[in-house]
Amino acid sequence: MTEMDELHAKMSILGAIDVGIVVLDHDYNIQLWNEFMQNHSGLRPSQVRDKNLFKVCSDVDEAWLKRKVERVWQLDARVFISWEQRPYVFRFRNSRPITGSSEWMYQNMTAIPLHNTRGEVYQVCLIIYDVSEQVGE
Repeated sequence: MTEMDELHAKMSILGAIDVGIVVLDHDYNIQLWNEFMQNHSGLRPSQVRDKNLFKVCSDVDEAWLKRKVERVWQLDARVFISWEQRPYVFRFRNSRPITGSSEWMYQNMTAIPLHNTRGEVYQVCLIIYDVSEQVGE
């Protein structure tokens, strides 16, 4: 398998996985936006790449999310956010309207540091989990 084939396979996995993946640079510009995010936001990766997250998703609480993500930059450590702390990060409609009575998708989020070849944190990855079924209102 060539390096290009391997990269293509990894990108296919990122696209198909049933969690949201958003990679941000230090200025909160979107570097990666996977299929889950596209399906729930209606925005294609080409529409959001290199654009500021808070301009693209104006319903995201900027001050709150920056406080959380800054800890990832400063401490080089993961940050976990539960739906119990905040019901959602991204205001997506509940994709299970029959089994769930909430209008919005409940979400857990993990923010992880991504390192460059020198071991420095150069991006942060947000992983968004739909936990609406587990919440079971």
